[in-house]
Amino acid sequence: MRKILIGVAVLVVVIIGAIVYLASNLDGLVKTAIEQIGSKVAGVQVSVSKVSISIKEGKGTIEGLTVANPKGFTTSKAISLGTISIVIDPGSVTKTPVTIKDISIAAPEVTYEISGQGGSNIDAIKKNVDSYVASTGGSGVKDKTEAPKKDGAEGTNLVIDKLSIIGGKVALATPIPGAAASAKLGDITLKDIGKSKGGVSPAELATQLLDSISNSAIKGASNLGLGAVTDALKDKAGGATDQLKGLLGK
Repeated sequence: MRKILIGVAVLVVVIIGAIVYLASNLDGLVKTAIEQIGSKVAGVQVSVSKVSISIKEGKGTIEGLTVANPKGFTTSKAISLGTISIVIDPGSVTKTPVTIKDISIAAPEVTYEISGQGGSNIDAIKKNVDSYVASTGGSGVKDKTEAPKKDGAEGTNLVIDKLSIIGGKVALATPIPGAAASAKLGDITLKDIGKSKGGVSPAELATQLLDSISNSAIKGASNLGLGAVTDALKDKAGGATDQLKGLLGK
């Protein structure tokens, strides 16, 4: 009997230790998940500076999330999401789907870079996202023969009551010296994400988020005074002007 009690005690200590480990490393696990899944979806490096999550309070913040530029572009990054505030339903954390009551992204910055050939970095990222969606059928899982791991980040279904992006701006970068401008990035509000189908995967959420930001950035860039830029690109790259005008609906 004594040996059995000792065995049970050891098992309890191991379980408690595992829980403490996961709780103490939750921020790091979330940071890793964001970087790995985000990079996979966007096709470029996604980085996070800091993650702070409190399951007990049902709140969290993510700071310094950046999306790098695709190859062939020169600016330091394409997207910087500033501070992301999250409100989680604590009671749903051990269930599926996990319910996130609110995600608020404040003051994101998008650098809309136009190459000498007339293409843009945002277009390139959108193509990466579209390619990822096509390869997964929108599920976030590339190999349909394998079920998502329930204990993995990509196997967690999410329902987001509200996601908002406010106070952002888009800056235009071109290969023409001195041709730079900025404009307001239209506010974005998405509601009831995944609610109608029992949740979405983190990859699906990342896809919707990147797609919304990209569309808003393209719209913001199209509102800039680009006449001089397109004329300069015409002299520099011939047919690039027609491509740029088509991109901006000119």
